[in-house]
Order: sequence, then structure tokens, then C-alpha cells
Amino acid sequence: MHTNGGSPAERIRRLDEAFSSFTVASGALEQYYGKLQETVRHLTVELGERNAQLKAALAEAETAKDNLRCVLQSMDEVVVVLDPDGNMTMANRAATEMLGPAVADGVGKPLESLGFSLGKCGAATVLVANGKRYDVIASRSNVVDPSGVVRGSVLLVRDVTKMKELESQFERNRRLIRMGEMAAKIVHEIRNPLCSIELYATMLESGLGDSEEAKLARGISSGIRSLNNILTNMLLFAKRQKPTLTRVDTAGIVDEALFLLEPMIGSRGVRIEKCVTGAPCLDGDPELLKQVLLNVLLNAIHATPAEGRIRVAARGEDDAAVIEVSDEGEGIREEDRERIFDPFFSTKVKGTGLGLAITSRIMEAHGGFIRV
Repeated sequence: MHTNGGSPAERIRRLDEAFSSFTVASGALEQYYGKLQETVRHLTVELGERNAQLKAALAEAETAKDNLRCVLQSMDEVVVVLDPDGNMTMANRAATEMLGPAVADGVGKPLESLGFSLGKCGAATVLVANGKRYDVIASRSNVVDPSGVVRGSVLLVRDVTKMKELESQFERNRRLIRMGEMAAKIVHEIRNPLCSIELYATMLESGLGDSEEAKLARGISSGIRSLNNILTNMLLFAKRQKPTLTRVDTAGIVDEALFLLEPMIGSRGVRIEKCVTGAPCLDGDPELLKQVLLNVLLNAIHATPAEGRIRVAARGEDDAAVIEVSDEGEGIREEDRERIFDPFFSTKVKGTGLGLAITSRIMEAHGGFIRV
């Protein structure tokens, strides 16, 4: 008879050894499991911290992005951001307002297709958009990341049209003041001998009766009176105006000026189109303001061909009263626009060139301005 596995005692011994090995292995496994749990707890805590840091970083980045967006949208300067290919990626509020509605829908489109042009006009930079012309300062800079790679570019445009106008007005006023001082001295020196010549010519005319020589003396007197009228205008230009301020109805000033010019308007066959609805009242000198309007309207009447139209409009704008006069004449050449306010400059054959110079001085005395 043969038995496998040895005696019962041997089998029990081997079973005890197996249990002992299992117990040791189980203890080691339990230790490993404990370490694994500790590692998992550590990683869970670290992952939570990293997630919290990531959320904080994302929130900070979103806040910074929102702040940057608010800054860009609040800027009065035009800001257009382009990708490396020159296509628009974003534009601020000022860009949409100045450059036109095409910019609002221009994301992904080339800069040249956005409906505006930017170029040089002499030394100045000029922007043409929405049918308007602006004097601007423009710059375009690359956007570079920390590694030196160009990510795109930024176009920055600043409107300096009003600043240019103010500079032009300041320069014009400075020239007028200097010329006025010079004109006053010249008039004073000329008027004294001129009065003597007129007196002698009048005496000579009265002594010659109805002879041909008397007609010559009368012509001398007439010429002197014409010169004296020019000198009077020069003095009016040279003398700093001091308006007597009263409450003035803008529409009433327009009506009075047109009434005084009715005979000339009728003789030249021009049509007047008047629009003064809602014209405000203002504090000013009615006679001086009427003189301003007369000077401008006279120029318009002389420039307008027969059957042509002259439009006179008055309106309120912010805290100011605005009167606009437009005609259908040939217009003023670009190179003459600043010079027309200089004394003695005229495009008319017989013009003295003092009307608009006086007008500019009157407007300056009222704290206003005139522009073309």
C-alpha cells in the first residue's frame, strides 16, 4: 500500500509553513497598500492644490484679459490688432466709430479691405474713412512674444484734427495781431498827409467851377475818399474789438443781414436757401456779428453764378451757436484756405483782403472762430 503527501504530521507542517508564508506576504501587501493609500492621499492633496492654483491663475488671466479689454475699449485712440498675415483679430470701440461699420465685422479680414485709407499728405498723415478726412498720428508696431517670435502687429491711430485746427487758429491770430499793429502804424502815417491832400483838392475843385480841371480835382477827391475808406477798414482790423454783449437771437441776425443784402441778391439773380429752425440765442454784439455775416455773405454772393444757390443755416451745437454759409461758386483752393484770413490777401481783382481778416478778429473777440 502506497500513500502520497507523506504522513499527516508532514502535511500539517507544510500547511503551517504555507500559512506562515501567506501571513508574511499578506503583511507585506498590507504595508504596500498602506503606503499606496498614503501616496494616493498625498497626490490627491497635491492635485487639489494644483487645481486651486490653476483656477486662480485662470481667474487672474481672465481678469487681466477683461481689464485689458476695458482699457482698449475706453481709449479714444483707434487700436486695431492684426495677425502675422495682416488680418484683423480685434479692434476697439474708437476704431469702429472712426473707421466705420466694416471694422465691426472685420475679424479675419485683411486690413486693406476694411474701407478706410491711411496715407501721407505732405508732412501730415491723413486718414479718410466714412467720407471724412482726419489729420492723425499713426503708428504700427510688432507684437513679439518672450521668445522673439512675431505674433502680429498693432495699429494705433490718434485723431489730431481739432488740435491742428486750434494750432492753425493760434498761428492765424498771432499773424493777425502782428499785422494789425503794423497796419495801425501805417494808417496813422498815411492819413495825415491824405487829409491835407483831400482838403486841397476840395478847395481846388470849388475854385475851378465847371471847368474840365474841376472834374480832375473831383476825381482826386473821389480817389482819396476811396483810399480813406480802405484806411478805415484797416483801422477797424487793427483795433482790438470790444463787443458790447447783449442777448442776441441768431435767427434774427441772419434775417437782418439777408434783408440788407436783398438788392444785391436780386441784381445778381442768386437764390437764398435759409434754414434757421432751432437756432439758439447767445451773448454777443449784434452789430459786430451782423458785420461778420455780411462779410461772409458778400463773398458768397460774388462767388455764386447767376441762378446759383446760397445756403444759410444756423443751429446749436453743444454750448455754441453755429452759422454755416455755403455757395455754388468755384470754391477756395487748398493752398489759399489759410491765407484768406490774412489782411490784404484777396482772390478778387479789386478786393482789399480785409473783410475776412476783420471777420476773424470779431469772432476772436467773441471767444469764437471762423473756419473753412
